[in-house]
Amino acid sequence: MVRPLDSLIEKPVIVYTSLIDYRGILKEVTEEAVVLRGATGWHQIPMDRIKDIRPG
Repeated sequence: MVRPLDSLIEKPVIVYTSLIDYRGILKEVTEEAVVLRGATGWHQIPMDRIKDIRPG
């Protein structure tokens, strides 16, 4: 089964949350979180905090 976010893996994205926006390369998507490699290191963002994910 192909999930919509799978097409963005290994591409630059912006992850919008209610507190901060994260920019980086999307590395992994699970039911619990997304993982980005950003300029300041690795970020694991829980799905319940994510408002939107867009190509960046």
